[in-house]
Amino acid sequence: LGYNYKQRYLLEFTFRRDGSSTFGEGNRWANFPSVAVGWSFSEEPFIKRFTGSWLNWGKIRGSYGKSGQTFTSAYLAHGLMNIMDRNFFGKTGVTTDKPVSPYLTWEKTNQYDLGLDMDMFNYRLGLTLDYYYRYSSDKLWQIELPGDYNGFAYQWRNAASVSNEGIELLIRY
Repeated sequence: LGYNYKQRYLLEFTFRRDGSSTFGEGNRWANFPSVAVGWSFSEEPFIKRFTGSWLNWGKIRGSYGKSGQTFTSAYLAHGLMNIMDRNFFGKTGVTTDKPVSPYLTWEKTNQYDLGLDMDMFNYRLGLTLDYYYRYSSDKLWQIELPGDYNGFAYQWRNAASVSNEGIELLIRY
C-alpha cells in the first residue's frame, strides 16, 4: 500500500505472512511488516526560495522492516530418520540423526534505515547518505545438552543473535 501526496510526502506499508512446514506445529506462520516514509523537501516552496538553483532535488527517508528466514536443513525441527548402522538382534532399524526440536521458529531480522538523497548543480553532483541498523534474532545455534541425552550431545535451538549497523555514502559526479 503506497501513498504519495503532491510528490512531497510519501508513505508505503507492506505486510507479508509466510508459512513453512519446516517448523514445528505451532511455529509455521509468521508476520513480516514494513513501513517507509519520505519527504521530498526540495518540492517545498520555502526550500526552493532558500536554495535557489543549486538544489535540483532532495529527499529525506526512513524505513523499518521485519523479515524472516527458514533454516537451510529441511525439517530440522522434526528430526530426520536414518537407517541404523548397527543391527539389533540381526535386524536393521531407523533412528533420528538429530534430536527433535519442535520449538524451532523463524530466524527474524528487524532493520531500520535513515537516508538523505540530493541532486545538485543541474544534476551534475549527487549525494546519497544512508544509516542502517539491523538486528537478527532467533538465529540457529547448537546448544550442548546436559549429560548424554539419548546419545545426542547437541540440539538445535533459536539461541543466537547478531546486530550490524553502518553508514553508506555515495557521491556521483
